[in-house]
Amino acid sequence: MSKATDTSRRNFLKVSALVATPAAAMGLPVAALADDGSKAALARMQDERAVEELAQDFLRAFNASGAKGTSKLFANGKAPALGEAVSKLAREDSASDLAIAEDGASATARIACKVDLAEQLEGSETIVQMARLQGNAASIHSASKTLVAQFAKRGDGWVISEVALV
Repeated sequence: MSKATDTSRRNFLKVSALVATPAAAMGLPVAALADDGSKAALARMQDERAVEELAQDFLRAFNASGAKGTSKLFANGKAPALGEAVSKLAREDSASDLAIAEDGASATARIACKVDLAEQLEGSETIVQMARLQGNAASIHSASKTLVAQFAKRGDGWVISEVALV
């Protein structure tokens, strides 16, 4: 009871084509197969991108709904205390100083921002309350400051630990 193996030219070409197919063409991630430090470099680049995206999400959420709208981005779930006068944050340039710790569990970003500081309207009249609700202020002036943000890596991704304007 022996099985006869059918070796033909066609079978030989099929097997040869499979063996010669590069790993990337077969859908295998090349970085996963390499053991030359590219896994660590890829993980670091992904962490940098995630932290930059989280910082941008913070700026968007702050400008849309103030400090209270950013609480879901923080590790403790509480809104940051940047000061009542801060009404808007805008990046001055796209570059930021980002440092990820060697262990990859925390990061610090320093972002140059233009900060709009608003002096609130005084009074309790109905018209003043309506103006406040519509986002009006007595005066607004801008200042250049640096947003310093501390990030922590959790099991489900990155969160903000702390932010401050300096």
